[in-house]
Amino acid sequence: MPVEVVFFNVGQGDCTLLWFYDRATPGVGTHAVLVDCGTAGPVPPWRPAAAVTGDDKQRVIAHLRERLDHYLSRLRNPYTLDWLVVTHPDQDHFNLLQDVLVDGRDSARLKYTIRNVAYSLRPADYREGGGDFMARLFTEWTTFTGVAGQRVLNEPQLVTMPTDPVSLLGTGPGADLLMLGGVVGPTIHSRGAQRRPDDVEKFAAGEKERIANMCSLVTVLTGEPDALGRRQKVLLMADAESINEQYLMGLAGPLCRRESHLWLKLGHHGSKHSTSDEWLAHTTPDGLFISTGLKASGGGVATCDAENLAGRVLVQWERIRTAHRIPVPTVRAGLTWGFGFQDNTVAPPWPFVFAPTTDGVFSSLALDPGAAAGWQGVDWHLRLDHAAPGSYDIWYE
Repeated sequence: MPVEVVFFNVGQGDCTLLWFYDRATPGVGTHAVLVDCGTAGPVPPWRPAAAVTGDDKQRVIAHLRERLDHYLSRLRNPYTLDWLVVTHPDQDHFNLLQDVLVDGRDSARLKYTIRNVAYSLRPADYREGGGDFMARLFTEWTTFTGVAGQRVLNEPQLVTMPTDPVSLLGTGPGADLLMLGGVVGPTIHSRGAQRRPDDVEKFAAGEKERIANMCSLVTVLTGEPDALGRRQKVLLMADAESINEQYLMGLAGPLCRRESHLWLKLGHHGSKHSTSDEWLAHTTPDGLFISTGLKASGGGVATCDAENLAGRVLVQWERIRTAHRIPVPTVRAGLTWGFGFQDNTVAPPWPFVFAPTTDGVFSSLALDPGAAAGWQGVDWHLRLDHAAPGSYDIWYE
């Protein structure tokens, strides 16, 4: 069973759709999963929905609505999400969900049926601009309905640290999505992950955002096995940090290793808190996908910057690729692209710059702003096992 992964452009945020289908009927989907949907700094889409007016956020919302309708309308059970995974309570991972899940007239009137919902931490932590849509979806899920009977079918699940990886779709030998969970509280000692004596104090005194990041629900998409039993994998890291990576190497080490191809969605938008050298060596990825925007945080530094991305991650990744003889991934013919990041190597104010590339770095800031009307974001598509198990196709729209 092949699957198409769509890394939607939301600027500084995250939104990923997994669309599963049968090889015999590629135009009809069998399952759909939405992982997060939010932004803290939208970047207008390169190919916006037609006749859209408004600011960048409204353009992003219109684009997401059109694209989700496009995919979900082509399911065997149209307009149905098998899972909605809300990885953690940072607004740039959930604050667009009300805009895309409801029909716009009533905040409790769903556009889609949602079979299952997974989330981390407390429902009360999910508030955006004083709103309570997410908290109500988690706790008052039976009150959400749609004009054609759309509803949430099962009680939303609070996910912490599974004892073992949990299959979300149960598709057997076909492609599947497995929940690996997140690091919650001070009990970071499962199967080889390190427990440090000051964990309790750190969590008690830590900033809420760092705690939320460490609670990010990490999932792994596993493809259809090839003739040798090897599967492609896509690791969706949300805002997971290096401590999560230690936990995952202990809990699900083999699942996070490359077999056929492995595609890594960088944790925390490519920040210095994630994608440790040890994690890169463990996963040995073929390609890196980065959801990022133009927002600078405290001190004027963005999450995706030259010091960490170009100066460390890409250098280490190149060493690993060379050592393991991993070729540069093939991208659909005719496309040119690069990646955007903040050049914080000299002195503030640090600009965002564009680096052309033919390597396997796939940033939502993929187009040269000098060749267009400023920065524009693209949706990256990764289609696995379409021609045969082990095959892939990469392109942007």
